[in-house]
Amino acid sequence: MTGNRPDESYEEDVLRILAAAVRAIGSIISSNTEIVLHDLRRPEYSIAEIVNAHVTGRRQGDSILSGMRTDKAFISAMEESREAVTLLTDYETFSRSGAPLRSSTAIYRGRNARPFAALCINVDDENIRKALSVLQNLTAAMPSQREEAIPQEESGVSPDNIEDLMRDIISSATALSPGAGRADGKRAKLLAVQQMQEKGIFLMKGGVEKAAAALGVTRYTIYNYLDELKNAE
Repeated sequence: MTGNRPDESYEEDVLRILAAAVRAIGSIISSNTEIVLHDLRRPEYSIAEIVNAHVTGRRQGDSILSGMRTDKAFISAMEESREAVTLLTDYETFSRSGAPLRSSTAIYRGRNARPFAALCINVDDENIRKALSVLQNLTAAMPSQREEAIPQEESGVSPDNIEDLMRDIISSATALSPGAGRADGKRAKLLAVQQMQEKGIFLMKGGVEKAAAALGVTRYTIYNYLDELKNAE
């Protein structure tokens, strides 16, 4: 027991520093951004500090197990690593109600390589998406002269033509990556996902699900493809 005290003291100090950082940053960020500090040594009531808790509906003392679904940060925290800090930035998670969130996480490990703290940022962009939708509807209602002034390929993607656009993208990607092998098929799908991302399809409600259906994969595969493309950049 005595030999563990230096590690425990170090971890307690780091947690106090991070808790102060959460409160300081939380005092100025917008209300759609949650910052939460987890004490991973106590997973059954891990939330040590939290601001803007309404984003995920959690509170101080809640368990990390009651958090977001499909959270890669929690999975990563359970993996072995010798890194003192592991960073996961700008990835998608879902709240318990299914609302999509943008998340970033820093996982801290002690001298024994055991994860003991996680600092997480979760952003709910739903109101921003609604505002963009309103603006798009207003733009669509403008006089036809304005519509004629905008080239068709720059006028954006609407829910009415998203399936047609995805079919064109998949056809183009398949032509650029011919072949019947498994690697050829994955290359074509990656290229298709990249083009869909560039067209803004994934910014639309249901875009990921529609893309997954068109490509014959799960939506989690689409997220993995997006991660792969991001890492390649």
